Amino acid sequence: MFVLSWFQTNYTHAQDLRHPEKYVQIYDLAYQHPYPKRWDVIDSIRSSTFTNLETKEGYLFRVAIVESAANRHHDEKAYLIAQLSKMDYLQRSSKVPYQAFEQWYNHCIAEADRINFDAIKGSFAFLYSANLRLNYQQDVLSLYYLNRAIAYFYVAKMISPYKKGLFFSGATRVFYQFDDFASAIQYGKEVEKYNIDKTEQFLTLDVVGMAYLKRRNYDSALVYFDKALHMFQAEFADEKTKQGWYGILTGNKAHVYKAIGQFDTAINYYKIGIEDTYKHKLWDNTCRFAVALADLYLTQNKVAEATKLIAVAKQTTQSQGNESDKYQLHQFLGKYYTRVGNMPLVIAHKDSTQYWASILEKRRGKNVQIQADLKLETERRQNAETTLNENIRQQKVNRVIAIVMVVLLTAVAFVLILRYQLLMKVKEKELKIQQQEAERKLLLEQEKAKQEQLVAQLKLDEFTNIIIAKNKQIELLLSENDDAQTTAGIQQLQNNTLLTEEQWLSFKALFEQVHTGYLQRLKEKIPGISPAEIRFMALAKLQLNTREMASSLGVSVNAVRNVWFRLRKKIDLPEDATWHDLANQI
Repeated sequence: MFVLSWFQTNYTHAQDLRHPEKYVQIYDLAYQHPYPKRWDVIDSIRSSTFTNLETKEGYLFRVAIVESAANRHHDEKAYLIAQLSKMDYLQRSSKVPYQAFEQWYNHCIAEADRINFDAIKGSFAFLYSANLRLNYQQDVLSLYYLNRAIAYFYVAKMISPYKKGLFFSGATRVFYQFDDFASAIQYGKEVEKYNIDKTEQFLTLDVVGMAYLKRRNYDSALVYFDKALHMFQAEFADEKTKQGWYGILTGNKAHVYKAIGQFDTAINYYKIGIEDTYKHKLWDNTCRFAVALADLYLTQNKVAEATKLIAVAKQTTQSQGNESDKYQLHQFLGKYYTRVGNMPLVIAHKDSTQYWASILEKRRGKNVQIQADLKLETERRQNAETTLNENIRQQKVNRVIAIVMVVLLTAVAFVLILRYQLLMKVKEKELKIQQQEAERKLLLEQEKAKQEQLVAQLKLDEFTNIIIAKNKQIELLLSENDDAQTTAGIQQLQNNTLLTEEQWLSFKALFEQVHTGYLQRLKEKIPGISPAEIRFMALAKLQLNTREMASSLGVSVNAVRNVWFRLRKKIDLPEDATWHDLANQI
């Protein structure tokens, strides 16, 4: 602890509240320990350093150092511990809006679940419960979350016994305040299992004793009051600030002795309790003891003794007494003034007694209603939690079913894809074979077409050669002979039409094979072209001259020229254009 003492000495007056990260090294000691010890050391360092910083900013500065140290050591649990301290202080110093506080609490619980820090969930729930009661008057929810805190603490494993003991001590007092004396006794006994702060132990023993007294279990009440007295003598007898506790315990024991009929013992204890608590200004206890003792005296017909206590009872009740104390005082005074015969005061105090009785009845009724509402709230939340868990379970089942379905569908899809791929491969293979067969057929057809075209070309060439040969023969005959008989033979040879109608059809078929589409394009280019002109244009495509055209068709050269003249005019060709020029444009 040398490091801690050094920081306490050297950082008392020189803190820079803007930079808590400068002081994180004071928590290095805590990080030498595993949980749950680390949590205890963090709380110890935080509560014992920079104690001069008593302002809100100063406290939050101390918490900020814890946060910075947690970040430095990458400890999410320590960061939640800092949130717990911050939440506690802010709720005690300045009330946080309810909705914001609720969201803060739920976020911290969710974070604790996320990082598997169950040990802190009970502390958060207890803090939330206390603030629901003190700051928001949500008594039903306060008790609900107190029970949640108890459940958290019972199942938490990584939590120090010290913290468990402190929690059960706080829970004991809360249950007592709600008149749930059975629960106060149950959890007060739990505190005895843990070695916690002596003050907490002492206060818990006293509360358990009072709870037994309320339940009229007087023997057990005496046992716990005696335990508390023994602890007082051993631990607090020399502490001036706590010496009044002795008077509280003796007065509480007096209540027990009065209830069991040991009046003399009760009177002695009441006297000690009244004197001691009055001296230490614990007047909320003094008024109870004074009224109880005065009532006992009145029962014993010791009116004078009872009268002596009235002034003290009135003064202390008016100063620090609660609703129950005022009811007890006016009830006693009603009986007292009845005894002494002062009827106006009897009526006045009976009215006051009825008034405070109604107040107490409302409070008791409220506590009963709170317990009933708590049962309903617990059932409602349990049902909601059961529904939520069932929904979560169903979601998990649905998720498993969905996963199985996805796996099955994936498997089916995989099989279908494989089958499809196999089919596609088969089809591709078949298609490839078909394509190869088609290509083979196409090649054959192309080869056949080439052969047919070649044959047609040969026949056309043969036809052309015949025309040329015919013309040469005519020219030869004309140059060698000029007699009438020869002239008649030449005339017969010239008039011998090579392209009859029947021969034209054969010629046309051969021509289309060699010059595919030529005749169709010719008709499209020259819409009004005649059949005779078509024949001439076909011969022009074969590069025959005018004389050869005339020979092939058995007409004169002039006839050919006349046809060309009409055709040229029909399509508006220049005068120097030839058959071959037009044929090459088609």
